[in-house]
Amino acid sequence: MSGYLAEHSYGKMKIRVFKVNRHPSGRHEVHEVTVRTILWGDFADSWTKGSNKKMVATETQKNTVYQLAKQHNLESVEEFGKLIASHFLNKYNWITKVKVTLREEPWGRIKVGGQDHHHAFTKTTSETRFAEVVKSRGGGTRVMGGIEDLIVLKTTQSSFECFVGCKGAHVEEDEWTTLKEAKDRIFSTAVKSYWTYASDSAPFTECYHKVKAAFLSTFAGDAVKGVPSTAAQQSQYDMCLAALADNNPHIADISITTPNLHYNPLSSLPTPPSMHAPNNDVFIPIDGPSGYISSKAALRRAKM
Repeated sequence: MSGYLAEHSYGKMKIRVFKVNRHPSGRHEVHEVTVRTILWGDFADSWTKGSNKKMVATETQKNTVYQLAKQHNLESVEEFGKLIASHFLNKYNWITKVKVTLREEPWGRIKVGGQDHHHAFTKTTSETRFAEVVKSRGGGTRVMGGIEDLIVLKTTQSSFECFVGCKGAHVEEDEWTTLKEAKDRIFSTAVKSYWTYASDSAPFTECYHKVKAAFLSTFAGDAVKGVPSTAAQQSQYDMCLAALADNNPHIADISITTPNLHYNPLSSLPTPPSMHAPNNDVFIPIDGPSGYISSKAALRRAKM
């Protein structure tokens, strides 16, 4: 029994593009995107015979992205990804599928005297916008959007009680459960979420901003009263449901991960009580170990 080439693909990664859109008013818009291209097709001979006759060089793939950026404003990474994927399929008839992954850096305007500057920018937030476009010859186009490293934190209204090893839990005695219940704690996470668009012509940028807004408002609650979180899992699920509702019918499903970013109270250290913070207002940021929570929500399809 001998081996055979079961799968093959190749592409170019870390293609960094910076685009400046200059308007007649003197106001500029900037977009910084990192692109990765992956190609599938009839070029197995490069693996099995060492022939490069049908190989579109990765340098060519890089050049293609830059040349197409001249034609596009990059305001929607999803639309730019569609343009790149269509180009490879239209130009090279032996390519059968293209996947384009894009991540956008968060540039925001500098404010001077309370006014947005026309052409000066700063990185105002931590999150990056994500998109993935997969287009097959003779098939459809699948478009995904996403957000990564959306860091959120609230200082109260989060608890963690009645888990395994605690009174009232499904199992009240557990010899290896040492964590104490917390009636009120800091709740922080770095949200990473991806969603599948119901069509390849959805209002991508509008949906991205609506998803982000739904995540933030659901996590935080009312500006004064807030919202209780008795389980990080429920908060995560509620965030997904809110994003789906606000983007119906454009988003078919949404996946999310929310790893815990722990801030332990000073009293958690093995130190005398006299060294603790009496008002519980000093905390220690912890890199790890940390909890990891994931889920996926989808729109219910109407029965025919």
